Amino acid sequence: MLFDVLIFLLVLSLLVFFHEAGHFIAAKACGVYCDRFSLGMPPRLFGIRIGETDYCIGALPIGGYVKMAGQEDVPKDDEERQKEYQHVPPERWFQNRPIWQRAIVLAAGPFMNLVLAVLLYGAVVALGENVPESKFETRIGYIDPDSPATRAPLYVLASGQDEKIDENRQPDAVGWRTGDRIISVNGERVNSIEDVAISAVLSGGATTTVELEREAEDGTKIRYVSPIRAEILPGDKHPRFGITAFKPARVGKLVEGMPAASSGLREGDLVVRLNGSPIDALTFSDFVTKATPDDELVLDVLRENQTIVVRLKPTVMGRFLGVFFDPPLETMDEQERQRQPRVVAVTSQPDVNSVSLTTDEKDQAHEGSEGSREIKLRRGDVVLEVDGKPATVGLLREIAMSRPDATLQLKVRRPSVLFGLIQKPSVETFEVSLTPVGILGIVWKEDTVFYRTPPSQVIPESLRRSKLALERTVRTFALLLRGRLSIRDLGGPVMIYRATTEAARQGWSWLVEITAFISINLCVFNLLPFPVLDGGHLLFLGIEGVFRKPVNMRVAEVIQQIGLVLILGLILFVTFNDISRWVSDLMP
Repeated sequence: MLFDVLIFLLVLSLLVFFHEAGHFIAAKACGVYCDRFSLGMPPRLFGIRIGETDYCIGALPIGGYVKMAGQEDVPKDDEERQKEYQHVPPERWFQNRPIWQRAIVLAAGPFMNLVLAVLLYGAVVALGENVPESKFETRIGYIDPDSPATRAPLYVLASGQDEKIDENRQPDAVGWRTGDRIISVNGERVNSIEDVAISAVLSGGATTTVELEREAEDGTKIRYVSPIRAEILPGDKHPRFGITAFKPARVGKLVEGMPAASSGLREGDLVVRLNGSPIDALTFSDFVTKATPDDELVLDVLRENQTIVVRLKPTVMGRFLGVFFDPPLETMDEQERQRQPRVVAVTSQPDVNSVSLTTDEKDQAHEGSEGSREIKLRRGDVVLEVDGKPATVGLLREIAMSRPDATLQLKVRRPSVLFGLIQKPSVETFEVSLTPVGILGIVWKEDTVFYRTPPSQVIPESLRRSKLALERTVRTFALLLRGRLSIRDLGGPVMIYRATTEAARQGWSWLVEITAFISINLCVFNLLPFPVLDGGHLLFLGIEGVFRKPVNMRVAEVIQQIGLVLILGLILFVTFNDISRWVSDLMP
């Protein structure tokens, strides 16, 4: 907890420091008198005065400010300014500087947030990072049934032809496939499936033009253009195409006594095709669970740069569909088999692993709820008894293998959630049924790569990432203003806290990247023409420039006060949203 708070304060301080440093440096360059540069809000804890400026640390680590002569968020009259800054020559007051200089001072804060993002993205690409291979993968993995991707038309794109096609003619193919590689979205090259997913969310319901590449059976590659419209799928909150990133089907472990262990497969093997079709880990697992012991599976396996063919048939095992235990029922560790099973995730989605979930997949899986309602188990439940016998992982596994369609009476301990406010602790007894599914006994391994941009490409790549983040942020605000995104999707301080602390757990590069993205968001938000924000002050300057005189002081004061109330209301609203999401995540 303390580590999380320190990470959040570090990120917040960095963002505020660069923003206020922008105002400060520009003010100094324009000859504006700067009385104080504070990191943190009053009361002042300590600091040092160098020349005319007091550089200090405030007691409240929730922001910072530059105190300039003649510049206030809530306007003061000349008498009040004179009393406070009577020792400052009038020509050094912010209010008395030329309009263009004041505009530079105001815009410098958001600009420095943009600079910070470029520096942070540059640090990540220059130093390199160990990341899952799927992070930089543009191939399509699992495709949700009855999703837009399954119905999308595809038109062959001839060599040298642009993306414009006649959508009125019969498409050359229908439906995206696992293994297809996405090249661009609306003419913009993509670097990961995450880029594609964000494009779906920000499409606002409009048709998106996707260019993709498919490898034919003879090895030739065919380019297609595919117009597609994202949809909100069951259980989702935002529009999606219905695809996931391609995760290579790399064999991590083989469970003893299972078909895969006796088939000739080895740890480290890469399954590239199943029954002649390109395959990834999730698609493979989904296919196997639907197979029967009479179905022969033909696997093309890449081993030491050679392709071998492995044939095998699945066995049947009973499963509580959509429920994942810790330890997994297929564990090979004898000590783990003596432990009581604990439910770590429930989901209505297909199993993402032949025997277990990775940590990230558990976090994603608990968002589903259909499975938990059907079988009554909830995330966090600890199974105490099975048909009156003390529950162990080994006992559940034995029953699942010998009686794959059994109906069991489970006694579970249900923990409290949020000190009992959401869920009180209890012991529940109910009947649940196992569902027979095919299983091979493979534990997949996540491939990771060390990714580092060549030195000559560090600056272009950091600028490209910053530009992409800036475009996405602007499009998000535009969709919010047009009503195509809900204001409930906005986040505030609590969301920033959760995002930064979670990123920190995944590694320094994740934390740096999320900080860069937040900095871009702050840049755009502060430039909105809204009272109190830098954009609001710039708007006042624009009016002053047009009419050759400042906005009436009383009018400006009323507008600023109204703006301050609205900003505080917005902060309260997004904080409520953040807390609601947090409570929802705690729900079993």
